[in-house]
Amino acid sequence: MRIAFALVGMLVMTVVAVGVLFIGVLGFTPTTTCSGACQAPLVITLAGTVVIGLCATFATWFRAVRAPRAAVPWLGAALIIVLYLVSLQIAQNVL
Repeated sequence: MRIAFALVGMLVMTVVAVGVLFIGVLGFTPTTTCSGACQAPLVITLAGTVVIGLCATFATWFRAVRAPRAAVPWLGAALIIVLYLVSLQIAQNVL
């Protein structure tokens, strides 16, 4: 049962990560030339989503093939959503 819960969590985390990456690129790409703070939401969204996704995947399956840590992908999906909301707040202040 833990393997099925972990696999469904991985699927949910992957869908959330792809959605956040897609919306992040569309929403946070600067339309005018800028450097520094105006690119912060885009960089945070792109780098943070990849790092959280890789860490959650590694933490779920490393040395735990028979009994994966089933709650970690769900936590990763929640952290990716929180990261996107933080990027939105930063974008409202910067852009």
